[in-house]
Amino acid sequence: MNNDEPMSILEHLDAMRRVILISVISIIPGSFVGWYIREDILNVMTKPVTDLGYKLVYIGATEAFTAQFKLAIFAGIALATPVIAYQFWRFLLPALHSHERRSISLFVPLSVLFFAGGIAFGYYSVFMYGVQFLLSFGGEGLTPMLSLGKYISFTIWFLLPFGLMFELPLVVVILARRGLVTYKFLAAKRKWALLLSFIISGFVTPTTDMFTQGIMGGAMYLLFEISIWLAYIVRPKPKSVTAKAGKPETAAAAPDIGDATAHDATDSATDSVERGDQDR
Repeated sequence: MNNDEPMSILEHLDAMRRVILISVISIIPGSFVGWYIREDILNVMTKPVTDLGYKLVYIGATEAFTAQFKLAIFAGIALATPVIAYQFWRFLLPALHSHERRSISLFVPLSVLFFAGGIAFGYYSVFMYGVQFLLSFGGEGLTPMLSLGKYISFTIWFLLPFGLMFELPLVVVILARRGLVTYKFLAAKRKWALLLSFIISGFVTPTTDMFTQGIMGGAMYLLFEISIWLAYIVRPKPKSVTAKAGKPETAAAAPDIGDATAHDATDSATDSVERGDQDR
């Protein structure tokens, strides 16, 4: 089947099933790697707490194992990001033109880079300071007793939205290339984007403090502004401009042909009148 032909709904569903299946399977080997480096990951995640002199505890027989298993899965997702990104963009191939499908070799590494950048941004700019900020409310007379399982779940669900949020510019580039959104449309929705950024950050962030939500909302809106500029850069050219650029001589030659025919007809009529006068 030609790749430029539209796919049926069943074909789309089958392709989606294949993407999900391969993505889930790709997490498994990464999870095995994550299991062997789980202690290193745990040290990094608990650094904001240990820097303050606190220790984590577990209050159930299986909590320590469950928490480290979550760490392994999280590491598996991070290590499988190249495969997941490739499957995602490959799923979008039928919606792209043939000359645009070559961009997948660029979008895959960019997706991995943006996801890793989002995780790093969330950890170093928000998570570390946010945890220390929240623990500072305990005061001198209170000692925090942080559960290992809840802390790991809190950390994972805190950092994952940042990684996904940083994929927004790439999604906008695809939509802009397809003509589904324009930079003018996005620019006109700036006020709504600013409002939605902070509303979404309020739902996504697991904390209720204004500091964490403000940083995430600000980062989300900054990505929206970057997306506007990217949509302007990759905007498709208007068809009229492309047609004029492709056929400049034909459009200019059309009036010349009409003018030449009109002149010939006028000259023939004038000659006929002059011959008629000479015969009289």
